[in-house]
Amino acid sequence: MPNELLANLDRKIQSLIEEVELLRLEVNELRQAKSHLEQERSDWETSVKGLLSKFEQIENA
Repeated sequence: MPNELLANLDRKIQSLIEEVELLRLEVNELRQAKSHLEQERSDWETSVKGLLSKFEQIENA
């Protein structure tokens, strides 16, 4: 009986370790995606500011 309990406990621990590793991978992927999206947002913001500047130049001309 104690061997069965230890084996069961060992399986559960291994399962939890695997789940933690998968979650770590997912967190890493999400961090990379966030970084990419932040860069895209920055690029768009720069483009929009450039366009607004051109409109202001046209208005002031």
